[in-house]
Amino acid sequence: MDEHDIPEDTASDETAAGHVIAMGAIPQDALMAKLEALLFVHARPVSARRLAELVGLASVIPVKQALEALQKRYDSVGSAFSLQELAKGYTLTTRPEHDDLLKQLVREREAQKLSPATLEALAIIAYKQPIGRGELENIRGAGSDHLVRALMDRGLVKVTERDTSKPGNPALYGTTAEFLRVFGLRSLSELPTEGDLAAPADSNGDDEEPAIEQTEVTAPETTSDEE
Repeated sequence: MDEHDIPEDTASDETAAGHVIAMGAIPQDALMAKLEALLFVHARPVSARRLAELVGLASVIPVKQALEALQKRYDSVGSAFSLQELAKGYTLTTRPEHDDLLKQLVREREAQKLSPATLEALAIIAYKQPIGRGELENIRGAGSDHLVRALMDRGLVKVTERDTSKPGNPALYGTTAEFLRVFGLRSLSELPTEGDLAAPADSNGDDEEPAIEQTEVTAPETTSDEE
């Protein structure tokens, strides 16, 4: 490890704390295991200072030493894990060669169903955007607050602008880039037209309305837009 990477506020205690592991306060293997567990369950990078606090150490020096040793261990055994320093913190990632395999599993685990009502609300927003909640509810003939929130939680819908012509400047909603990705569209211009949506003629003369199919979508890590 490059000594220049050590923050100035920790340089002064390097002599005293740099040998904490050797002194037996926390054996190196035990410290590596603790740090690995912490990083494994944390979705975002964790700073060396925070890791030190969590394992009960006053200095970040032994933490950085253990992290370096942990990365060397991953490399030496060909582990699927890799330790990266990102955003002033450390995080566990999987190696790029496993991406395709993991994407398959993640999609299966995180797939969520859109109910017919939610899918209906999404379709109206997609075709009528930007659209306010009041207009959406008028078209559906039912309350839609929970549906809009569900779509926003999934990253399919966001607040695109405000209606300044009405009191309170109510939110107007539109679809997101995640919506395009989920439904395999390059742009909104590729949405099916009215002709595309026309039901095919039924040779049996059955006028029964077809059921709305449920659609699987993948929930994103975060939602950046709020009402």
